[in-house]
Amino acid sequence: MKFLKITGIIIVVLVAVFFIIAAFLPKNFHVEQSVVIDRPVEYPFNMVNTLVNWEDWSPFLHNDSTLVNSYTGPASGVGSVMSWNSNKQGSGIMKISESIPLEKIITDLDFGEQGTSTAYFKFEEKDEKTTVYWGMDATTGYPVERVVYALMKSSMEAVFNKGMQSLKSVSESISYKPEKNEIISSVPLLKDGNPEKSDKSPKLYTLKLNDVFIAVIKDSCTSSEMAKAMEKDYGQLMNYIFQNHNESFGKPATVWYSYDQETTFGVFEAAIPVGEMSSGKDNINVYKIKPNKVIAGIHYGPYENTMYMYQAIMKYLKDNNLEEDGGPIEIYLNDPSTEPNPDKWETVIMFQVK
Repeated sequence: MKFLKITGIIIVVLVAVFFIIAAFLPKNFHVEQSVVIDRPVEYPFNMVNTLVNWEDWSPFLHNDSTLVNSYTGPASGVGSVMSWNSNKQGSGIMKISESIPLEKIITDLDFGEQGTSTAYFKFEEKDEKTTVYWGMDATTGYPVERVVYALMKSSMEAVFNKGMQSLKSVSESISYKPEKNEIISSVPLLKDGNPEKSDKSPKLYTLKLNDVFIAVIKDSCTSSEMAKAMEKDYGQLMNYIFQNHNESFGKPATVWYSYDQETTFGVFEAAIPVGEMSSGKDNINVYKIKPNKVIAGIHYGPYENTMYMYQAIMKYLKDNNLEEDGGPIEIYLNDPSTEPNPDKWETVIMFQVK
């Protein structure tokens, strides 16, 4: 009996100590690591803002043969979702809830029964070098979660540091030629971003497109008929996608085949990316865009004022002896139905090159 009594007292004391220690631990859990990357901010930002690129650097996605990832929503930016399932790590969902171009990205994580948390990335560029901060915040319950998170802090810092070093290695491995003021990175077809607003002297980027499936309608008309034709085409495409796919995979785009400036008659494909291959229907076809190098710029304003960007890109191609490899692509980052002010419209213009 005496032994049992002493054992009971010890257990009570240990439990009391546990609760006392937990009471002094912070309610809010915070961990952060940083790294300096010898590249402009576009490099690491695109590696983080496009979730499929996490497979190249994230410490959570390596050395786990049981891990299966899936992606839904836009290819990059707000609304992008990555889900995972693993025998080692369990299952979870990560969604980009905020993406301020070249400055900040916030991800919401849902670990199911294990709870939720919020992580963030901050980007600060100086002299073509970028400091990236990766941190996570969580509100812990009393008393168990407070103790568990306190014990996890050092190991989480080690994992985050490993991720930052991997992000640095991957970003710095991308070819960079500062004398040409080019940015070379692997991005999805529909790149969300706001690198620089400059109409008089547009900044051009060399990008590599990832392969992606697109649903298209081939059409032709004059410039005066263009708005009505595209409204009809995109309407048909969205109806098809809703019936045959869960959702669209990115922003609407136009692939140009030809355009006569004198007659203003153009032949084009209205296109919307989709997540997988399908058979198409009637006048709608689905095919896979090949990975390709492009010279791109972003136009800010009404669609009819894009000629300066086309001229700037064509001059760049000529000056650098680059040969076109397919028609120009326009990507529309804004929906005129939700953003009626043309001055706020943003259009990515890309020329495919060999």
